[in-house]
Amino acid sequence: MKVVSAGVGAALLTASLVLAYLSNSNAEKMIANQDAIVMKYINDSTKALESDNISGAIKFAKMAIVADPKSKIGFKAYEKAIELKYKPLQSEEGAIQAPIEREKPTIEIEEAPDMGC
Repeated sequence: MKVVSAGVGAALLTASLVLAYLSNSNAEKMIANQDAIVMKYINDSTKALESDNISGAIKFAKMAIVADPKSKIGFKAYEKAIELKYKPLQSEEGAIQAPIEREKPTIEIEEAPDMGC
């Protein structure tokens, strides 16, 4: 009986060592795939910024953050896109332009009829 228990124990130990080795190699592959996905989204964000598509750049930067929240690259791309979105307009001379004055809508208020109160 002790021989069977020793044999089963040795088989389980061998199987656990094999599984530990395989899981480590899969983890390295997953990290490499995750980095590749993040870089794809960062490249897409950069291309969108180059074509003046700021909303697309923000979208791809958010996708990079979702793909790897621990990576700072996605946050930097998002920060750059947001800065460009809210950057004040500049003229050719480099002076900051004032915002365009728009007419305020006028609301006409009709007086209510006297109800005798």
